[in-house]
Amino acid sequence: MRFIHNYFTGNTIVRRLFICFLVSTLFPTILITGLLCLQFDRNYRNNAASQIEISENLIKAYVDSYCGEIDTITTAPYYHSYFSSRKTINPADENYLTKLNSFQSEMQSLINLTTYSPSDIQDLIIYSDGQLLYFPKIYNEYRYFRNNLDLEEQPWYIHALEGNGKSVFTPDRDPSTGKDKILDTSAFYVTRKIRNLRQPDQISLIILNILTKGFEIHMKDIDLLYDSFVVITNEKGELIYSSRPITYEAFEHIRAGNQFRYEGNHWNCLSGLANDQPLNVRIVFSLDEISRHTRSMIYGAFGIYLVGIVIALILFYSFNRWIVKSADALQGTFTQLEQGNLEARCPTVEVDEFNRIGSSVNDVIVKLDEKIKNEYILLIQQKSLQLSALQSQIQPHFLINTLYCFIALNQIGETKKLNDGFFSLARLLRYVLNKEPVTDIGSECDFLEDYLKLQQLRFGERLSYEIDCPDEYRSIRIPRLILQPLVENAVIHGIEPSEQPCICRIKIQQEDNILKIVVEDDGVGFDVANVNQILNENENVSSRKSSSSVGLPYVKNRLLLSYPESSFTIVCNETTRIEIAIPWSELLNEHTDR
Repeated sequence: MRFIHNYFTGNTIVRRLFICFLVSTLFPTILITGLLCLQFDRNYRNNAASQIEISENLIKAYVDSYCGEIDTITTAPYYHSYFSSRKTINPADENYLTKLNSFQSEMQSLINLTTYSPSDIQDLIIYSDGQLLYFPKIYNEYRYFRNNLDLEEQPWYIHALEGNGKSVFTPDRDPSTGKDKILDTSAFYVTRKIRNLRQPDQISLIILNILTKGFEIHMKDIDLLYDSFVVITNEKGELIYSSRPITYEAFEHIRAGNQFRYEGNHWNCLSGLANDQPLNVRIVFSLDEISRHTRSMIYGAFGIYLVGIVIALILFYSFNRWIVKSADALQGTFTQLEQGNLEARCPTVEVDEFNRIGSSVNDVIVKLDEKIKNEYILLIQQKSLQLSALQSQIQPHFLINTLYCFIALNQIGETKKLNDGFFSLARLLRYVLNKEPVTDIGSECDFLEDYLKLQQLRFGERLSYEIDCPDEYRSIRIPRLILQPLVENAVIHGIEPSEQPCICRIKIQQEDNILKIVVEDDGVGFDVANVNQILNENENVSSRKSSSSVGLPYVKNRLLLSYPESSFTIVCNETTRIEIAIPWSELLNEHTDR
């Protein structure tokens, strides 16, 4: 909680970096993970559909093979002499039993030639003109024959006549089963009308009552991969077989091809006709199982993602403490410098880049101390102005802000900007440490460019700059660091308070034997009522909206010490324009504040 309060409240670097982490890493990763999960779900569903379709083809092939064997049995009577002649078997005949035994013996021989399976076939009956001619095994004779009227009303009987010589499949169950009761699919009928070409009016049927245990055994050998079951219907849509107990209501949904809820799951079905039989094979599969696979993938990805987030936060916290600890050590030194303790030195810290900056700062402190002792004490008024000017160039706040910008660049991986910033700061410090009291305009402009580059790291797009210095003026000698307070004043008191992007322009030009140096910005502007007070007083005065500017009087006084005939003016219109005018003759005499 203390870490959150210290670093995630207010306008802190850690808070901004965390927001960058959310925007650049966390949210995109969540989005990408979501899209991948959607793609996984789509691919998984497509694969499931493909696997189910493969299973459907296997089942249809088995149904064709199994029912083909049964179809062979139903064609056996066509090879019997009875159904290709005008023979009749009349119970009133004296030779009735002899004819019946002969019929049964010949039919038994024909049946034996087929793939007759006693384990699957519960009843096998051959019926002709109201007589039971062949019944080697029969489970319940009473349900077939009580009288001819009962027979003709049986669904399988009617269905066989409608088949007109083709094998037909009919359910073997009570048609009055309620919607909520489980449908019985333990057996079904295969019937076929036997055509006698010599007696077209003869009604003959072969009737097989077949147990579905053969289906059950085979379905166990087929891996359906998903939570699914097989439903087989005839050409009328009547249920012949189901590998799972289902109610009539569920069967109605399956037959209609609708998605439905059953046994606590959502189901859908894929259907197709058998290749050689009048049967429709439907595979009913659970949509919830597919969704469960997708959820498992999402939960797994979410778990891995949480682990990654925790590791990232731990590393973020560790690296941040490592950098902030080093920055705090340097900040302590800068605080002592602000209090006037020139004996303070930057300690050695864990971050090598900060050590190099601290070493440069220590050199600056030593040089400043020497300069104060050796030069500025000799001429109090003149040298105090120079000291104030120099001090304004290396304000600890500027260095602190720059260091925190470096921290931010390091944490977000902006290596190029960080390297460029280090080089700019090194050149800036080297320029400040130079003992020479004068320099040329070109070097001063290069120094200002480095200064503005470092300020751009802080302000970003809110700050832009232009430096216009023709080559013919770059060698002109002027007092060192005389322009920096003007640029710093424009940035800190003009551009920083503004909420809009601003530009700072520096222009060197010659007009009527006068060298003009212009520093202009389009920031918040001066308070016009205080302009004269700023230029005429050497004390801290209110000059900008909610800010103070003490560098302008010092620059003006230092300029007059070097160039007595020069002028220093400020114009406040749409922009703030500070103009230095130096007669060319004084430049040739090389007046400086030596």
